[in-house]
Amino acid sequence: MQTIRNEFAQYLAVERAYSDHTCAAYGRDLDQYLDFLDFDGNVTSLDVDRQTIRRFLALVRRDAFVIREKRRPISERTIARKLSALRCFYRFLKLRGLLTTDPAALVQIPKTAKTLPVFAEEGWVHRMMALPDTKNPAGLRDKTILELLYGTGLRLSELRNLKRDDLNLPDGLFRIFGKGGKERVVPLQGEAERWLKRWLAADASGEDEFIFPGRRSGRPLGSRTIQRVVERYLKQVATLSRMSPHVLRHSFATHLLARGADLRSIQEMLGHASLTSTQIYTHVTTEKLKAVHRKAHPRG
Repeated sequence: MQTIRNEFAQYLAVERAYSDHTCAAYGRDLDQYLDFLDFDGNVTSLDVDRQTIRRFLALVRRDAFVIREKRRPISERTIARKLSALRCFYRFLKLRGLLTTDPAALVQIPKTAKTLPVFAEEGWVHRMMALPDTKNPAGLRDKTILELLYGTGLRLSELRNLKRDDLNLPDGLFRIFGKGGKERVVPLQGEAERWLKRWLAADASGEDEFIFPGRRSGRPLGSRTIQRVVERYLKQVATLSRMSPHVLRHSFATHLLARGADLRSIQEMLGHASLTSTQIYTHVTTEKLKAVHRKAHPRG
């Protein structure tokens, strides 16, 4: 079983080109499922029926079977992710010829409530950008990270894996490999371009492959380090339910739409496979308009 587990991890990372975050989450979900199979009536075979998978999800939903995860309320979004992980796992088993049927294919993914993305107000963003001390290398790095996240809408994984070879500074563009290894071209302009050039100029040797190298040679800056950078500065200026790099990605899209950018262009810059994913930002601006109306209208 451990061999299959390791091959599945490689399948996710290499063949499916999933992000480190998704690979880790799917790995935890699979471990929990395998524990369940051992626990559930001495089931040791992966050749199960869909009722077994439904029973696993029902137990997780009731928080009655939690071995490897911290005890906390289980949302429908988490249940949907666990089912997606199992669907991916059984597709993998079929591709490798280890199973002929896919019991997860007919299990319905639960509907999840749509939540509006958390974003920062423009004024908050401007105040945040003035906080890093760019006279020292750490401050310059932090400033560049913040400007790139907000100025381009990159995901955390896309930022940390950005390489010098991906840049086309003369044309103000750079190449990104997003979810599923999909390639897109993103414009690099304004403050994001200016601070990136300053950051690159600070390392005249150009020996590092990654734009933001980590402590270990040949490795990018850690995800947790980037998260801490954003959290450190954002919490000084904003009152939000979340403080993460994705907040700046949401802010990027929301502010573009509010200033007249069309949805299709925002979709391309964000790397969304479907316009449906981008349309959630129209709800953000609609809610903003309603809030303004309630506050300003005499009979609002």
